[in-house]
Amino acid sequence: MPERQRLLELALKGLAAERAKIDAEIAQIRTQLGHPSSATKEEEGGNRARPSRKKRRTMSAEAKRKISEAMKRRYAELRKAAKK
Repeated sequence: MPERQRLLELALKGLAAERAKIDAEIAQIRTQLGHPSSATKEEEGGNRARPSRKKRRTMSAEAKRKISEAMKRRYAELRKAAKK
């Protein structure tokens, strides 16, 4: 039994070393992509907080109306072309 436990401990150390190497490669790729290189909560082993969402932009009623009218015109033209 002690041999099995020792084997598992060595396997765990090997996997931890592999994980550290992979984490370093991930950090390097993130810096190449322009993402922040600071450790996230996941990498630190803390709580997995969701990334903050960007605030959604709202559209005015006038802008919605203009878009709606434009789309209606486009679809009307497409229906006319399809009839011909």
